[in-house]
Amino acid sequence: MTERYSAFDLLQWLSKDTADAFLAEGKTRHFPARSSIYLQSEEGRDMFRLVSGTVRLSLIGDDGRDLLYQLFSPGDCFGTSSVVDEEPRPHTAEAFDHVTLQVFDRATINRLRQAHPELNDALLKLLSRHMRLLSDYFAAATFDEVSSRLAQRLLDITETFGVARDDGIGLSRRLSQSELAAMVGTARQTVNKVLHEFQELGIMSLHQGSMIFTDLAKLREIALKGARLQHFAAVSS
Repeated sequence: MTERYSAFDLLQWLSKDTADAFLAEGKTRHFPARSSIYLQSEEGRDMFRLVSGTVRLSLIGDDGRDLLYQLFSPGDCFGTSSVVDEEPRPHTAEAFDHVTLQVFDRATINRLRQAHPELNDALLKLLSRHMRLLSDYFAAATFDEVSSRLAQRLLDITETFGVARDDGIGLSRRLSQSELAAMVGTARQTVNKVLHEFQELGIMSLHQGSMIFTDLAKLREIALKGARLQHFAAVSS
């Protein structure tokens, strides 16, 4: 059976020998919930692979607003760009809950790239996937209505953290409305309004403060409306 990798796992593009060599070089580190792994604009010497827990990646704007653009799950790799180009960190990484990471410093990565040339191509693919993620979010923030943006992010979240229940799909991680607002670039009050609309449409319900999704097909329809708008804007430009 083919192994299932997370979306940002470097290992999916490596042969077994190279993957084993890569993993053997990782140094294990633990971070408690809500602690900083690294900060935007600081020097970056390490890249990371998430072993357990959830990592929160965010950008701080010039006006001080926090844009939460991704929650990483086990297997995902991040912090790669600063190791490759030796530029400052482009974002902040924080432990969303207690996390365990494998850490690879720049010297180790450079040595592995020389010993295993296929790692170079894998790093390019990983960086490209990160770039596409940010491009998609930028396009959504520019062209989509809030309801479409929120629908897409909720679909992403259910795919990563969804847990089957008798009454629908729950989440293994609880997200506040403020965190959802940071994901879609709007105010918490706006997210609250859209979530109430989703409840009225029968898409989701709330149980003890946790979201239960009961109609992912309808949620996908709302998200696809935004995708169509992006396509129209791209064709028209």
